[in-house]
Amino acid sequence: MATPQSVRYLNEIRALNALFRAGGMSRADLARVLGLNRSTTGNIIANLMTDGMVVERTDRPRGDSPQRTGRPGILIELDAAGAYFLGAEIGVDRLTVVATDMAAREIRRETIAYPTFESAPDAVSDRLVAMIAAVIESLPKADRVRGVCVGLPALLDEGRVINALIIGWRDVRLKEMLAERLARRLPGLDLLVAVENDANAFAIAETYRETAHRSETVAFLLIENGAGGGVVIGGRLFRGSAGLAGEFGQLVVGGEGFFVGRHKPGHLESYIGKDALVARYRANGAAAGDDLDRFLAALEAGEAMARRTASEWGRRLAIGLVQLTSVLNPGAIILGGSVAPVFRHVAGEVEAAMRREFLEGFPMPRIEVSALGIEGPALGGAFIMHQRMFSIDERAIYASEQPLTLFRT
Repeated sequence: MATPQSVRYLNEIRALNALFRAGGMSRADLARVLGLNRSTTGNIIANLMTDGMVVERTDRPRGDSPQRTGRPGILIELDAAGAYFLGAEIGVDRLTVVATDMAAREIRRETIAYPTFESAPDAVSDRLVAMIAAVIESLPKADRVRGVCVGLPALLDEGRVINALIIGWRDVRLKEMLAERLARRLPGLDLLVAVENDANAFAIAETYRETAHRSETVAFLLIENGAGGGVVIGGRLFRGSAGLAGEFGQLVVGGEGFFVGRHKPGHLESYIGKDALVARYRANGAAAGDDLDRFLAALEAGEAMARRTASEWGRRLAIGLVQLTSVLNPGAIILGGSVAPVFRHVAGEVEAAMRREFLEGFPMPRIEVSALGIEGPALGGAFIMHQRMFSIDERAIYASEQPLTLFRT
């Protein structure tokens, strides 16, 4: 049975979400949104102010009608310093840590080159924890950090890496490893630790602060050394029965692939991932040491070998997107990761190839390149922790014997 304390907790969560989505509002507007009287809303605001969650602003416009007369109202906003949230990414060749504030604004970003695919999980965890600790210690209120979510290209089960073929990890209890190291490095800081698939984190990063995609199905394809994906339906991440939905890089497109190595031969990522793209570029005549940066520069300059490589890449991408679209019928497909910029050079070819395969009358999805850059998954990790704090803990609602707190772990 819900208690008065649990009802207050529920209303505080609702108030935080309303203020987050609106960017701030008057007490009267907040009362209307919550469906509560002004007295109850005033108590909620007072509690949140005491906890350092919200602040009053008298120097900001409320958005009222210009014809409104009398004294300006007081705007209630989230206190940006009320809490901090961290996201991190374990990539094939880099590590990234991002910090966001209570308003989900990015305030710190650190990225280093790191050969994860050549390193043991222990070594990677040590280096990443050192980066996380350094970012936390740089924040003005380190005790207000509420959690860190680490993304990586892997099949996961409750924080355990089942299989991360592209970095050579299997059966790694990553969440435990990170939590133990962070507890030793930052004693006294009660830090929630989570682990997420990097493509799912990327999907969250693209949709969390925006409302444009909330009424449709959106597919995400993160193209790095390999390729992963995510699906958002009606603003919510679709995970599937075992939490592994959206593994678009594993679509079987036939053949042997252009780069097998860390990929399954004939799977989509063995044709469109960074490894495959660079290998194809070299096979078309580029120098043995030419990498993705060199390819992208050559493509921008109109180099023939680069254009040919991009066109061949685009044909394989189209095959994968046709399969994806035929199953999901998404309104939009958003491409991210270091390889995604190639699409802009072959967009017309890819879309034409897709239309040729669709039945007459089947709708073509919009295909967009993410503006987040390569740190999208790390940013998504921070948003996942933000989302957890702003979500209702149903177990706590009915656990009247335990104190309820917005800073739950």
